[in-house]
Amino acid sequence: MSESLTFQDIILRLLDYWKNQSCLVQQPYNVQVGAGTMNPASVLRVLGPEPWNVVYVEPSIRPDDGRFGDNPNRMQMHHQLQVILKPDPGNPQELYLKSLEAIGIDPRRHDIRFVEDNWESPALGAWGLGWEVWLDGQEITQFTYFQQAGGVTLDPVSVEITYGLDRIALALQGVDSVWEMSYGTDISYENVLLQSEIEHCRYYFDVAEVDNIRQVYDIYESEAKRCIEAGLVIPAHDYNLKCSHLFNILDTRGAVGVTERANYFRRMRGLARQVSELYVAQREELGHPLLKNAQKGTVPLSRPQELPVEQSETPQTFLLEIGSEELPVSDLDGALRQLATAVPNLLQNARLTYERIEIDGTPRRLAVQVHGLIGRQPDLESVAKGPPADRAFDADGNPTKAAIGFARGKGVDVTDLQIVEEGDKRYVSAVVREDGRSAAAVLAELLPDLIASLKFERSMRWNQTNISYSRPLRWIVALFGPDVIPFSYAGIASGRTSRGLRPYDSPEILINDARNYGGIMRMNSIVISQEKRREQIVSVSSKLAAEMGGSIPDDVGLLDEVTNLVEKPTPLRGRFSKRYLALPAEVLVAVMRKHQRYFPVYDENKALLPYFIAVRNGDEKHLNFVVNGNEHVLKARFADAEFFYGKDSQRKLADFLPDLATLTFQAELGSMLDKVHRLEKLTPAVGEMLGLADDEMATAVRAAALSKADLASNMVVEMTSLQGIMGGHYAKRSGESDAVAQAIAGQYSAVSGSRAGMALAIADRLDSLAGLFAAGLAPKGSNDPFALRRAALHLIENLIAHAQPFDLRAAFAAAADLLPVPCDEKVLAEVLGFVNGRLEGVLRDLGHSAFVVKAVQAELAHDPYTASRVAESLSEAIVAADWPELLDAYARCVRITRSQSDTFTLRPDAFTLPAEQQLLAAYQQAAAQQDGTMPTFVATLRQLKPAITKFFDDVLVMDEDTAVRENRLALLQKIAGLTSGLADLSELEGF
Repeated sequence: MSESLTFQDIILRLLDYWKNQSCLVQQPYNVQVGAGTMNPASVLRVLGPEPWNVVYVEPSIRPDDGRFGDNPNRMQMHHQLQVILKPDPGNPQELYLKSLEAIGIDPRRHDIRFVEDNWESPALGAWGLGWEVWLDGQEITQFTYFQQAGGVTLDPVSVEITYGLDRIALALQGVDSVWEMSYGTDISYENVLLQSEIEHCRYYFDVAEVDNIRQVYDIYESEAKRCIEAGLVIPAHDYNLKCSHLFNILDTRGAVGVTERANYFRRMRGLARQVSELYVAQREELGHPLLKNAQKGTVPLSRPQELPVEQSETPQTFLLEIGSEELPVSDLDGALRQLATAVPNLLQNARLTYERIEIDGTPRRLAVQVHGLIGRQPDLESVAKGPPADRAFDADGNPTKAAIGFARGKGVDVTDLQIVEEGDKRYVSAVVREDGRSAAAVLAELLPDLIASLKFERSMRWNQTNISYSRPLRWIVALFGPDVIPFSYAGIASGRTSRGLRPYDSPEILINDARNYGGIMRMNSIVISQEKRREQIVSVSSKLAAEMGGSIPDDVGLLDEVTNLVEKPTPLRGRFSKRYLALPAEVLVAVMRKHQRYFPVYDENKALLPYFIAVRNGDEKHLNFVVNGNEHVLKARFADAEFFYGKDSQRKLADFLPDLATLTFQAELGSMLDKVHRLEKLTPAVGEMLGLADDEMATAVRAAALSKADLASNMVVEMTSLQGIMGGHYAKRSGESDAVAQAIAGQYSAVSGSRAGMALAIADRLDSLAGLFAAGLAPKGSNDPFALRRAALHLIENLIAHAQPFDLRAAFAAAADLLPVPCDEKVLAEVLGFVNGRLEGVLRDLGHSAFVVKAVQAELAHDPYTASRVAESLSEAIVAADWPELLDAYARCVRITRSQSDTFTLRPDAFTLPAEQQLLAAYQQAAAQQDGTMPTFVATLRQLKPAITKFFDDVLVMDEDTAVRENRLALLQKIAGLTSGLADLSELEGF
């Protein structure tokens, strides 16, 4: 990297680079914006069919990012360089990477990574899919394929590239803080901007008057509407931008609750939609004057070659490589799972046999290798059934039009039709022969559909075909042995050219034969196997940690994510200042794990060491640059955390409680403070149901009062994953007991660390589930914005882990009584049914059969722990050798009585037959032994079985004498009722 480039040099070089890529150079907008996207040169120009390539610098204002100049790279005003490419030129990533080289960033000396980022602007009604671009762990650019703006679907799609100029300059100049950077020759960034930064921070955080800002917002909104009514596009947009800036000030002042936020977004989005529609109509009225440039900006679609005349019919390796821009981590996993099912099904349906299949993938490629695939389908012969014989031939045996048409449709001569008999009916049939086709010809037809079948959580369009995929497709390799299988998909023709690693400038790689694919990938340093990448990461990372006397955690989620972010993994070790170890370990780990995808390093006592392991996508060359860059990024992240922790530590935990009044839980259910007040009442009620001791109850009640206070803290606002955890830390700092701190810290965990914590956690889930169901916000399909499925699951897991019997019916009723909205029996039944659905999944995951789970839930859906205990005992019982006989004996008692609508009174003295008396005695003994457990019931059923068998052998239950019949039924009803509160055995297999 060059150290001579000043801040303005970087800007000038980037502007010059994009000017040479046919971009118009525009100037910053004259209204405060939160991002370069808001400039009409982006958010409006992406609308409609006209081509538009532009570049400009945009000072971007984000008040809540202000740090009074104390943070090395976080400010309320930062600088973006915005590029719009409309339509997609076909190689925007490559153009972007070349622009980095233009300012001295060599991809071979650094780790440049495209990391999933699904961008959305509620205020603009805009969204797109793309990436954050990382330079040695630091986000330096947002790269997005715009899909919608102002609520309008974009056609064509535009590419948006937003450079973070300050961060790029920080990395290029190799200084520790933006304030140390050279802005221009002999003048520092600090001397140009620090004073205004400090003053704006003072205004945003301390001086701005909330009521005045709200009034000005309303005035600007009114003016925006007046402009819209007058057909003034740009003035209306300007006023909406001003509204957006004022909203950001209010948000920084902590004056915007959840409901207010949604309302502000709705208002701004409404204005943006109207402005966008007005702009589209205006450009149409002007005749789209820029359309004359449209043709030269369109990427031509490629056409597939023809199948070779001579096609191999011997078994070969088949290769399909689907090349794309970097796939999101979860999309890569999902695509590989889908291919693992779809490819065998495709080949089976196509009558193509094979030896084995390999399915692998990296962020840039999905690879299917089918070894030993036959070269030609076997011929197929089948019998087709035709019309009835009496309709196919006349009385003289001549074929009718029905027979002639059937024969023609099947490609056979009418004389080849045969008559077959099925029972008393006669039909004509035809033997249809289908010649096998070459595997290449068959696959050429099927592969486009295979690619199209891949589904992703969110997909995007990028070119004129309007085909959707996770990220833009850029190449397709399809080979049968040495021959190309020709087809086209999304405007891309299949071929034999793959691409290499990003750090190596993505060189073209020719695959001469499908069987050589694995070796060619290895020669080009691409590890296509997920498992091998994972093994390399673990092995090298563990070694690097061990050299410092430490180890990395067994973090499957992080390991899987990092594995899917790289094609050639090279772990590296960095370090950070020991000073940051004074921060809570959870804070440091959250920063490393969530923000940076680093592995923390622990010593033998599980204490953090001042090291981390990152994984580069590339080789070991120039690794020192990458290490230094990652260390610098982490230092800035930790400095931010230190800033937040320091501010929070100036207050006691209870001091945050009043701030919860402006933080809305849900509109109908009130604020988070209202929720806390409900928990203060519900937690002791739950504690009573759990049988808490007095000291446990006091702990639970105090923890409930402070449970949500940390949601208003700076640290949790910045990193929501630390909710509860920071509450526990701040509770200790505030002088609360360890027990209270533990209960607060563990309230969001699946399993609480104490009984007091369990009471709080259960009360929290009860309130959320009952309240949100009552508010009509039950999860629908995959939509679960309040994570109620997880809440129900944690409720169940907590009770099971603590071996705690608990009646959810009474608990939900208690929660319902405290809600500010009606929660009637119907709603409670829906909530219990919802929890029961999660319980079913838990029991099935524990290994119990569907029959056992259904049997247990019929009686114990309201008591998760007892249900799990009974399911375990029942699962053990049904594998016993004599179980079928035991179940049959019990079933005879149930089957004969379940049609009876009455429950009969048992009169022991009325029994006269020996079999009756023996069964009565056996029942009385069994009933006396019952203790509410399944093992005891099964043991007593073994004792009852001989008497039950003899009873049914010797006694006519349905006697004509009503009194005799009802007494016998009464005894059998008693036996059938022995499982009441345990399980409904009629749900079991074999009943």
